[in-house]
Amino acid sequence: MKTDYEDVWDWRVENDNKPLWTRSPRDVAEADYNEFFKQTFGEFLDPIAHVHFNVEGTIEFTSVLFIPGMAPFEQQNWSAKSRSIKLYVRRVFISDEFDEDLMPRYLSFVKGVVDSSDLPLNVSREILQESRIVRVIRKQLTRRSLEMIDGLSSKEGGEDYKTFWEGFGRNIKVGVIEDTENRERLSKLLRFHSSKSETDLVGLQEYVGRMKEGQKGIYYMAADSVEVARAAPFVE
Repeated sequence: MKTDYEDVWDWRVENDNKPLWTRSPRDVAEADYNEFFKQTFGEFLDPIAHVHFNVEGTIEFTSVLFIPGMAPFEQQNWSAKSRSIKLYVRRVFISDEFDEDLMPRYLSFVKGVVDSSDLPLNVSREILQESRIVRVIRKQLTRRSLEMIDGLSSKEGGEDYKTFWEGFGRNIKVGVIEDTENRERLSKLLRFHSSKSETDLVGLQEYVGRMKEGQKGIYYMAADSVEVARAAPFVE
């Protein structure tokens, strides 16, 4: 007796999880953001801040941005090419080599994902450089990053911003020089040591607010460290 065989297909979904950035922020727990950040970018510390947002209208994209818990070891090398922003088009990964088109240099420490609904899948650097879509995305990413840093600076206790400043304060100083459009906003994020307290950092607004009555000037000095400034002969 001949045995007949019939192929039967049994389909099984191996992974039905939606990408984190496509979910509503209300449905994503803090622990999920932290785990996503560490797995995606090879970090071992939780981020000190994140922002998750959608932009809708004539141009649509979704993004999740993070501020790392510490600066990378190669932070001092400004000529090094950063690979902090992962670009997707309609959930298809395109590249992580377009940072300079999507973010200003001084914000290269911000890591994240951008998923565009409008860019072509065969996007290239030439297309990005000429694209109005990319200019809008870049402006939005810059604005949201600065809002995230603003939130850290006004957070009660100040410890998170102190951590941020120790790791990325130099970037903010570069931003004040290079980003004329956001210079005033960035200047409010600057922090300095003062003769009143050499351990605590102070912003210019706070310093002016506590100036003594009759004080007409502010004297400042550039130095490599507080110790070097203290030892300078003209401090007296």
